Amino acid sequence: MKTFELPKSISSLAETLKIVQMTWQGVTVQVPKFAVYATIDNPVFDGAVYRQGRRIALMKCGRYQIPILDPFRGDIKNSARYALIISHSRGNRFGLYGYPADDIRADLYLSASHSCALELAQNYL
Repeated sequence: MKTFELPKSISSLAETLKIVQMTWQGVTVQVPKFAVYATIDNPVFDGAVYRQGRRIALMKCGRYQIPILDPFRGDIKNSARYALIISHSRGNRFGLYGYPADDIRADLYLSASHSCALELAQNYL
């Protein structure tokens, strides 16, 4: 297979991984920007379900309900300042879920050659 150099206009896309950093209950979680579908300020949780002993909040968006999960496998009891909505797919199926957040920073970059960049990205592929 022949290799070639990327045009300069898009080479930065391959050199860095844009990161969205959220904080929930004092703990920081980093998510690659390509996995973030939306950030919602002051989300309203419309209900809850219990799965495997965990309380999962539900947020209604149009005709869909998006589950809001505690990233540390706890219960969602209170509203959050933000909801970070994550997209995922499996085969030809697409879905959304969210994480609650007290704070979000979306202006961080990680070098693609950094040792944790590939691991971070693979968690959301």
